[in-house]
Amino acid sequence: MKKTIKLSTVILSIAFMFGLSGPITAFAATAPTLNDAANFAVLGATTVTNTGSSVLNGNLGLYAGTSITGFFGTTANEGPGVVSAGYAVHQTDAMAQSAQTAATNAYNSMAGQSCDGNDLSGQNLGGKTLTPGVYCFTSTAQLTGTLTLNAQGDPNAVWIFQVGSALTVDSGASVVIANGGAGTPGCNVYWQVGTAATIGTSATFIGTVIANTEAVTLNTGATMYGRAISRVAAVTLDTNTVTVPTCAVIPPASATLHIVKAVTNDNGGAAIASDFTLNVAGTNVSNPSFAGSAAGTDITLDAGSYAVTEPVVPSGYLASGSGDCSGTIVAGATKTCTITNNDIAPQLIVNKIVINDNGGAKVISDFPLFIDGGSAISGAASTVTIGLHTVSETSDSGYAAAIGGDCAANGTITLALGDVKTCTITNDDIATVAPPTSGGGSGSYYAAVPPLIDVVKVPSPLALPDGTGTVKYTYTLRNIGTVPVNNVTMVGDTCKPIVLISGDIDADAKLDVNETWVYNCSTTLSKTHTNIVTATGWANGISATDIASATVIVGVPVEPPLIHVTKVPSPLVLSAGGGMIVYTNKVTNPGTVALSNVRLTDDKCDPVKYISGDTNGNSKLDTAETWTYTCQTKLTQTTVNTATASGDANGLTAKDFAIATVVVNAAVPKLPNTGLPPSENNFPWNVVIPAVIFGASILICFARRKQRA
Repeated sequence: MKKTIKLSTVILSIAFMFGLSGPITAFAATAPTLNDAANFAVLGATTVTNTGSSVLNGNLGLYAGTSITGFFGTTANEGPGVVSAGYAVHQTDAMAQSAQTAATNAYNSMAGQSCDGNDLSGQNLGGKTLTPGVYCFTSTAQLTGTLTLNAQGDPNAVWIFQVGSALTVDSGASVVIANGGAGTPGCNVYWQVGTAATIGTSATFIGTVIANTEAVTLNTGATMYGRAISRVAAVTLDTNTVTVPTCAVIPPASATLHIVKAVTNDNGGAAIASDFTLNVAGTNVSNPSFAGSAAGTDITLDAGSYAVTEPVVPSGYLASGSGDCSGTIVAGATKTCTITNNDIAPQLIVNKIVINDNGGAKVISDFPLFIDGGSAISGAASTVTIGLHTVSETSDSGYAAAIGGDCAANGTITLALGDVKTCTITNDDIATVAPPTSGGGSGSYYAAVPPLIDVVKVPSPLALPDGTGTVKYTYTLRNIGTVPVNNVTMVGDTCKPIVLISGDIDADAKLDVNETWVYNCSTTLSKTHTNIVTATGWANGISATDIASATVIVGVPVEPPLIHVTKVPSPLVLSAGGGMIVYTNKVTNPGTVALSNVRLTDDKCDPVKYISGDTNGNSKLDTAETWTYTCQTKLTQTTVNTATASGDANGLTAKDFAIATVVVNAAVPKLPNTGLPPSENNFPWNVVIPAVIFGASILICFARRKQRA
């Protein structure tokens, strides 16, 4: 069978652009570890200066400067500022030094967290409501008015603000926390500031501020629930209250998942619920892996995100979910996830190739196809039962027939549950007496160059984890041969119509060697489904086909694999008697997950040898890799062969086919070698001329005798 901008990111970008005031969701934030800096309300580097009756509900520290002024009880200066009981002043001692080291580490930790899609550059924080996450400003940040931090009920919610240069909080501005949050105000709110931070007069500010290169200044009457830390400069206060927040880590209340395993056996399958292993991903999951049960299994876990998956789907079954098998769950809630595994009836594709290289004019429809005596359409996937089947056709005496692909030469094939197999019936017109080629004695026919096409099929999305939804298939058809291809058709088994979107550059209805045709088809899926398409085209009286399939997973948070193979023979035409042929196969991954256990087989050429492509040496076919294989064999007659590629990921197997025709010139008997070349009309002068000379000699002899008499 032959990556996307996230919708949430687009919506966020638009919201930021227009300064919308609704809740904005960001990437998850991780609180930095403060260690010895945690108990400091104020920590400066050069000086700490206070004017007025400031109160610090936390330690006061300075490193490596020597001047703390304006606080009662310090040796440097008696003043109206107070460090509350239970806390201490650390001036250029080991504790202050350790606290500065911890503050530096915390600053770097915050700076290293991603805020993709949450750039608030140029925007005022006032009036915004922000959910937990990481938010960034490439330069300055300003707060005028009120910033609301919505914890969404999470007691351990974390906010980090990355400010490239200065942070300015205007007079009277405020930060508030709504809907949860653990401990006292300011817990788990952090401001990583590139230069200076200024908290305006009478502002109420929440969070730990760590300024990198300049001072932290609290103007008259500002209240701060957090910490004021400058790594290399001063901290200046004026009649302020700074309170170190206390963060109480509260374990989230648990939730319950009721997980049901349903098995449908309506196509010959015999598996039961306990044959399927289910996995649950989340936080503090009571049983992460267990055998399925038709009655259901109750699993407890912390509130938050979760996903229920099957690590391995048994062969012949596809899994569909009820829609509650992934997402988020709140404390105290119970959700039911039902994963149904349906046994999949085998599918058989009968693929017709017609070769008219000896004057024939038949087309595919001239050869009716059958599976077990019932009519079949070339290229269309037929659903059949498990077991033995026979593929056949209505023959034509003017054509030699050969059966290949997954079928035996007599047309038989045994199918197992979930199989997708292809059988190719080739009809090659039989050579009759024909003139030799012009100007030579080889007596071989002119061989038509066969076409070669390739189709890739990619669904979007590859999975519908929330259940029923619309899937758009994109088919990319290429001409990988050397001759233009006409009469192109696309036969799909379930999605219709398949519409040509672009590619026919010169509008000649021919797939030229420099063209790529793109088709689309959309459909609604309510359960996991595999869709198959067959492309067919013609050139020089010879048909070419290629087959692609793709699986879309519905209701389960699993990305299915895709694989794609192309096969190019060299040469495409062999002279009379045949010769060596080299097939080059390229295997790629058009999906999103790496493939393991990649296999490639060929029904007419063995062994198929791996040449190159695994660039990182991990034995997995990654999405950016192309693996190359070759196979060499001798052909003595026109041959159609099929390569089959497969690979595994997320408990599923992807498969793709590539079909190629090589024409072998048909021979005509040579004329006797007399040493004289034949003329254009093949008149036998090499016989006539000697006979005329001989006859003339006899006549002359008789004439002379008569004269003597």
